[in-house]
Amino acid sequence: MLNAGQTYPGTLPNEDAAVFEFSKDGPELRLFFSNMPEDVVQHVTDDDCYLGLLRAGDIAVVPWRIGEVMSGDAQFHVYLYPPESRPTPEVLTPDGRYGLQLALVDRANGKVRAVRRLALSPGFSHELSDVVAYQLGNHIDREGYDAQVSEYQTRYADVAEAIKAAPRFEKAQPL
Repeated sequence: MLNAGQTYPGTLPNEDAAVFEFSKDGPELRLFFSNMPEDVVQHVTDDDCYLGLLRAGDIAVVPWRIGEVMSGDAQFHVYLYPPESRPTPEVLTPDGRYGLQLALVDRANGKVRAVRRLALSPGFSHELSDVVAYQLGNHIDREGYDAQVSEYQTRYADVAEAIKAAPRFEKAQPL
């Protein structure tokens, strides 16, 4: 688990990015920006966070919005993770919910600026579990993944289009 103020332990992307990952530790949305103003940190810390789930071939896309000022999307396929960090399909109870870690990292200095822990609804959690189970059974290589991401980006050139197209787009609840 990440904590605000620590140095980010992973590899920083070369450009600003949103990364969604569903590892054995659960779902995480990490936002990487350089030299962000303090109001961005405040928005990530305090504003409502909305997440969607959209399938695009074998990949899944998580469109997101924080308050009314930040939005984006992040594509993922769990089979691309190292085997030891891949999740195992979980069986959720009707009231089961995944917790989501939302982290904001400053690429310029590698510091974690904000961390929130949010709860996904039972319906969102079940759909996410279904996607993960599908991906674990449908292997993909980096080339195939990149081609599907390119197709997705061509189809949804604007994140607002992806948000509209997502069958589910809802507010995550504080934990």
